[in-house]
Amino acid sequence: HSKNVAQICENIALAMNLPEVEIKKVKQAGFLHDIGKITLSEKVLNKYENFSDEERKEFMQHSITGYRILNSFNDTLDLAELILAHHENWDGSGYPRGLKGEEIPKLARIIAIAESYQIMTRELGDKSMSSKEAVNEIGKQAGKKFDPNIVDVFIDMMHKNNGG
Repeated sequence: HSKNVAQICENIALAMNLPEVEIKKVKQAGFLHDIGKITLSEKVLNKYENFSDEERKEFMQHSITGYRILNSFNDTLDLAELILAHHENWDGSGYPRGLKGEEIPKLARIIAIAESYQIMTRELGDKSMSSKEAVNEIGKQAGKKFDPNIVDVFIDMMHKNNGG
């Protein structure tokens, strides 16, 4: 999952013509985005839906835990803020701080799209989507969950990569 998210992050950043330093940073952050999950109980870690309130609270701590871990090392200080913000939503409905729009670091907004695409398309029994279905779903969430400008770049990139 982490390798795939990192690769998708890199691809989006390249499609956005971001500077090389930002491309490397978002790829590294994409790889480490879920590092905070190491503290989750096995029960919560292996669950994808139907969380109890307590399980949801535990799960939502992973971005804060990841921030604290990465903030502890000089080599990853610049990634910590991205990990903290990767579950913030464009419309302000995300967590942990309820950031909205441009308040969310741009590279964290890229990670959010990459991770969502990866989750939608990976093998989750009968819940897995095709690439096309996942791209359409991300398109529907533009302006709600995701930055609409980055969604446009992502959709364009996916159409080019999949022959139209």
